[in-house]
Amino acid sequence: MVRKILTRLAVAKKASSSEGTVYRSPRIYLPTKLTDDSSFPFREGDLLSIKVDGRKLVVQRAQKSQTQLASSPDIRQKQ
Repeated sequence: MVRKILTRLAVAKKASSSEGTVYRSPRIYLPTKLTDDSSFPFREGDLLSIKVDGRKLVVQRAQKSQTQLASSPDIRQKQ
């Protein structure tokens, strides 16, 4: 069972087709050694709720009330 793993925050950059704007797409890579472990709590397609708590990033499966928000065009909700 994998309990802890070290990874990095990466920022992918993509140039826009207009006016030289560059879009940033921050990503956290989760190694397959972690995600393929039978104790990993999430599956592909799960809707996840993410919040910053002090210096921690808390990731959990979204509650049913939050999944209703996801049906709207913009699921990025400030809470």
